[in-house]
Amino acid sequence: MERDRVIERAVAAYRALADLAETVEDEWQYVTDVVDAYTRSLLAMASADGARPLTGQEVAAVDEAIAEIGLITDAQKSIDWLSTFPHVVALALAVDLDRLPDAGPSGPDEVVSDPDDASSDPDDDSPFRLLLGGDR
Repeated sequence: MERDRVIERAVAAYRALADLAETVEDEWQYVTDVVDAYTRSLLAMASADGARPLTGQEVAAVDEAIAEIGLITDAQKSIDWLSTFPHVVALALAVDLDRLPDAGPSGPDEVVSDPDDASSDPDDDSPFRLLLGGDR
């Protein structure tokens, strides 16, 4: 239950950030597409890891991320954070965002690796690899 409330707070903050970003007319379609995709990803985190209970540190980390995006007042900067915030939340909750069912935006140029191919590990190129516990 607490996990659901934490995700609900993150989604509400994300939507407020999106409202600010949508004020940039030239970026409206991009903002809409990114927000749709990452909102699904944030919601999927509610059931990630079998919806294990969150630690106090995880809750505090998400709340800190929410507070940080709440400080953004520049619409252009809010656009930058639309794709960053979900990754910060995933990192705080120790969730692999790339392995969620609705992980972020995708498009025709996105390379999708075969999950059964052991030689192709998406974490190898991830800047979050060390933070996710990988020391490869």
